[in-house]
Amino acid sequence: MAVNDFSRPQRMSIGAFFIIFAKNFRHILAPIAPVALYKFFTSYSDGEIGLGEILFFCLGATVILSIIASFASYLPKKFYVKNGNLVFIHGLINHETTSIPLGRVHSLRTEKGLWFRLLGMRGIIFDTIATRTEEIELILDEGEWQSLLAVIEKEEKPHSLSDAEPRQETPSSVVHFPTKNLLLASLCQNHLKGLAVLGSIFGVAFDMLSNFSENANDAVAGYLDSNFEIIVGSPLRIILLLGIIYVVILILWLVTVILRYYDMTMRYDKNRLTFSYGLLTRASCSFFYDKICTIEIKRNILERKFGLCTLMLKQPLFASAQKEEDNMKLYGADSSDFFLKWWLGDEYSKCAAILTARSGRGVLIHAMLPRLGLIIVLGIVLYFFQLYLWEILPGLYLFYSLVRGIFIMRHSKISLRKTYFIVNNGAFAETVNYIKYSNLEVVRIRRTPLSSRFHRVSLELSTSGTTFFIRSLPEKEAKQIYEALLYGAEKFA
Repeated sequence: MAVNDFSRPQRMSIGAFFIIFAKNFRHILAPIAPVALYKFFTSYSDGEIGLGEILFFCLGATVILSIIASFASYLPKKFYVKNGNLVFIHGLINHETTSIPLGRVHSLRTEKGLWFRLLGMRGIIFDTIATRTEEIELILDEGEWQSLLAVIEKEEKPHSLSDAEPRQETPSSVVHFPTKNLLLASLCQNHLKGLAVLGSIFGVAFDMLSNFSENANDAVAGYLDSNFEIIVGSPLRIILLLGIIYVVILILWLVTVILRYYDMTMRYDKNRLTFSYGLLTRASCSFFYDKICTIEIKRNILERKFGLCTLMLKQPLFASAQKEEDNMKLYGADSSDFFLKWWLGDEYSKCAAILTARSGRGVLIHAMLPRLGLIIVLGIVLYFFQLYLWEILPGLYLFYSLVRGIFIMRHSKISLRKTYFIVNNGAFAETVNYIKYSNLEVVRIRRTPLSSRFHRVSLELSTSGTTFFIRSLPEKEAKQIYEALLYGAEKFA
């Protein structure tokens, strides 16, 4: 069977059309369903229209609109490979042609949801550094995907190699991340992240409630009003209610992490890391060795106690259409040594510090300033209304800000090694960022009106995907680090 080299323009397979249809059906049904529910609750009681008629109209309209939208999206799309570029033709009214150099692809993200698995398909998103949005998204079967991946890997090899030279195949290895470590590490995170999930659930419930009839809303409001004292009637019940809410938030957070990262597997060689993860929807993401700009390692108190860490691989911000939070984040046992050896070399831990500078008390003041205004205003308001007992709230918030600032001051420092440098930051959890000198794009030294008196300055360091501020550094040490970053740290060794 001949291998597809994608030299001729071609459409995606018919399986891609059904995937597009399923996505459009879901997106179109979302706004139609609340309208149908509203019509049912306002008209069904009067006998104007039956439930079957409402469902038939709702599903029929959704199917028809989904078919039209799917054909409009599927038919104009063609793709092929020419001169090392992936060429993508798209657009129903305005025909557009997008060309991406395959050697410039920073990461490949894939999706394999339920429909993808049933149809043997895979969604692929190509990320480059050129724009904030993904340029191309293709839906291919496994055979097409493997053929296209072979073409991409060929373009990733150095062009100086002649066709007569044998290809240097790199053996790959597989690492499985245990689910037990994932759950334990999830419990060590900020559980309040589950508030976002809880808030979205309440948001959907509120939208549905707002579409009900006025009589239904009045009935719900009357029930809550008449039973409020029963539900919340004493401090003990309030504490119990808050405890139940916290347990719900914790469960939502754990479910979110498991759904996203369950059964994570990593395949690696010297050039690339490829992750596969997810319970219901299997996703994958590839990270090329030379396109990682920072490795970030976070350890809070619980993670340090149980030998865990949160590790994040960061690429250029423009390489992904997603938020920074969607960079590859690994929860579980402390695997930082493996990733740092892979990226920085086996001898990374033996590189002694050449220059080091720690932040001073200015960081503490800078960390507290944004909160001091709120604390003062809240204290004045409570005093004005003679709520003296409640003054404990701004006092506690002031104490929290002070403790947080002390931790930030203790963690903030920069250390230069022979081939890389380290930036430490973080508040209650210490974060260690490893950056290669070759990835550094901008270095600035900043002075304030108080620098001439206290001889303290700040450094701003930027890569293509991260920016760091190291504040309140001794001026002499900061100047040495500034010059070392510009002209080479070896001069100071």
